[in-house]
Amino acid sequence: MDGAQKIICDKGMINKFLVTRDNTVSLTNNLYPEDMVIQTEDYVSPTKWHLGHTTWFFENFLLVPFLKNYKIFSDDFNYIFNSYYNSVGTFNARNKRGFLNRPFLDEVMEYRKYVDENLLELFRKNQRASRKSLLEIGINHEQQHQELILMDIKNIFFSNPLKPRYNKKSSIKNETNFTKNSFILNNKKEIEYGWSKNTFCYDNELPSNTSHLEPFALTNYVTNLEWKEFIRDGGYNSHQFWLSDGWDYINRNNISKPEYWLDKNYYFTLNGVQKIQDSLPVCHISFYEACAYAKYKKLRLPTEIEIEYFLSKSKIKGNFLDKKEYQEIDYCNSSNFKSLYGNLWMWTSSNYVPYKNYKSYENNLMEYNSKFMCNQFVLKGGSFGTPQNHIRSSYRNFYYPYNRWQFCGLRLVSEL
Repeated sequence: MDGAQKIICDKGMINKFLVTRDNTVSLTNNLYPEDMVIQTEDYVSPTKWHLGHTTWFFENFLLVPFLKNYKIFSDDFNYIFNSYYNSVGTFNARNKRGFLNRPFLDEVMEYRKYVDENLLELFRKNQRASRKSLLEIGINHEQQHQELILMDIKNIFFSNPLKPRYNKKSSIKNETNFTKNSFILNNKKEIEYGWSKNTFCYDNELPSNTSHLEPFALTNYVTNLEWKEFIRDGGYNSHQFWLSDGWDYINRNNISKPEYWLDKNYYFTLNGVQKIQDSLPVCHISFYEACAYAKYKKLRLPTEIEIEYFLSKSKIKGNFLDKKEYQEIDYCNSSNFKSLYGNLWMWTSSNYVPYKNYKSYENNLMEYNSKFMCNQFVLKGGSFGTPQNHIRSSYRNFYYPYNRWQFCGLRLVSEL
């Protein structure tokens, strides 16, 4: 990577690219090749695939179209590392990514090195703004996959009967003093949402619009203790709390507790099997479960605009990937500050739909976000698996209402 010193384009962007690529590889430091080829569920991807796919993204959207005489690393890689871009060509089905015993991990790492070197060569020669824009999308795309790597490896290790640890950190210190960390809007307010600054954001955060908020109070994260009370009070057995789809889903799949809870006393984390700590926020809850709990408490989930308002008033600090905690912590006690950022993504009641006058990315990248704007719900704020420089108040994560393997929790709203 010494050639990076000779690049006369945006050195800050190139440095961010190099750091991001290194950070992704660092997530594999505690893994063996055998860990990186497993696929336990249709929605889980092997770590080896993530390493290849993020590299494929740079190759196909920057090197193939813009680096003269570029020779692709392997004709086969476009098929196996394409995720869902029909405009780029056919691709291996998502549920078959775990069949890829070949290429070997060493070959995928060589692929990463080859693409990195050629991308640096591209930016020595071509500094157009459009190239920089694509590079920034690629960097942020890779940061998304850093969190996905952790989500997926947690599921893979949990599925192993030996329950191996990803990380060697001892358990998070238990706290018993439940300090409130709520947020209150006392008056009606006209607010702007969506991204309006002259810095990077995804197409789904644009254009900015205005809306109004009524007074409301946002609670602290719902804790493990509170969720145990929900279970003890028959929450998973009481149809009156559940959306019809949610009730059908939990009964069809025999769901009676959060994902990764082994029983009422222990759960699985990236730091191994631990005793469930009552003061920590409950994690790995589906939208269905979040809605049921809100009804149980006679409260509601926040809208994405309500959360975005408070995020816009907060500094971006908290429990992010950079801290390497690799699990949720108690913000009220351990961190001792008010923040909505990091720790766990927050479910909102907002459907993932385009904003008024939305325009998607053009050409092949139009598939990045726009085609998923159906049947999913928005989550806000980031998690302990999110790089800190990846998040912002307008950031819109999105998942299906039954998804639980992402690092997500919930806060609730009461009307004032």
